Amino acid sequence: PILQEFSLQGRLQVQSIYGESNDDSFNTSDYKDAGNDENVWGNDIEARRARIGFKSKWFQNWKFEGQINVDNDGQDNSGDNTFYKDIYDLFITYAPSDALNISAGKTKVKFSREQEISSKEILTIERSLISNTLFPGELTGAWVSGKGIQEHWLYELGIYGSDRVREFSSFDQGVVVLGKIGYDYSAQAGLDTAVASFHYMHNSAPGFADLKDEAYTPSTSPDFTDSIALTNDITSGRFGLTTELLYGFGFEGTEDRYSSKGKYGPQTINQSDVLALSIIPSYFIADGLQLVGRLQVASSSDPDGLRVPSRYERLVSGDDEKGNTYTSAYVGLNYYLYGHKL
Repeated sequence: PILQEFSLQGRLQVQSIYGESNDDSFNTSDYKDAGNDENVWGNDIEARRARIGFKSKWFQNWKFEGQINVDNDGQDNSGDNTFYKDIYDLFITYAPSDALNISAGKTKVKFSREQEISSKEILTIERSLISNTLFPGELTGAWVSGKGIQEHWLYELGIYGSDRVREFSSFDQGVVVLGKIGYDYSAQAGLDTAVASFHYMHNSAPGFADLKDEAYTPSTSPDFTDSIALTNDITSGRFGLTTELLYGFGFEGTEDRYSSKGKYGPQTINQSDVLALSIIPSYFIADGLQLVGRLQVASSSDPDGLRVPSRYERLVSGDDEKGNTYTSAYVGLNYYLYGHKL
């Protein structure tokens, strides 16, 4: 009657890369030399994600779960030995029904369909450019969500401190507000799953980054005041298709962050609006063998409103690092030895 579930959870995702561009080549060691030595084992293996945590269910209606990011090189910024890097998520949920889940704590703020899908289950090696560009991070706040409203509707509404910190926000900076509404039309369409949704996110402190300390270097909040996403996700038998239209309203002004010279303080931000379409089809060509593709086309209203991803295109992009149009095509095979676990 007290404890219904307690389970350990964790993930280790490693990858190695080689690429060619503009008559030049790059590999994981180049990524390491670009300031990412903490995350690269030796010269060839990047520890993309290393987490450990737990899940639990109490008194039938309460859930408590969390994970930490493991420090990949076993040392903080000052050189002291440490296993713990930061809290990835830690939150409590009251869930009396599928239609009502009330949560509070630190969590990944899942704006866009690609971010809603866990890194344990994404079909591509990395998420697309604009999905990551608009992603606000792991933030502290409170949110309410539910599904099965009148059989078809689902929703989510949350408010969070916008600062990305090692543990929990002190709520002395801006806020991020995320709202979602969706409709499950699988029964009407005769599909295994089919959900269309609309996401809206507001960021009151775009571009803000907190001060770094000896153990943690915070990421920067997206340079956008508002973002919207229209998503559609279907599966039918062996076939799947995720389609997403993203729009970010750019911010022009000043905010506290690090400059290119490493100084912290008010920095000028000139981010234009961005628009992107992402299409991700998939098909099981045999049991356990899945063909996956992705096409993303993105544009910005200013000439340099887009920047190629740091993982890994920025390594040899040269003069083409920034621009106003970005097109990316992806194709790959996934082989499942043990579902999404291996």
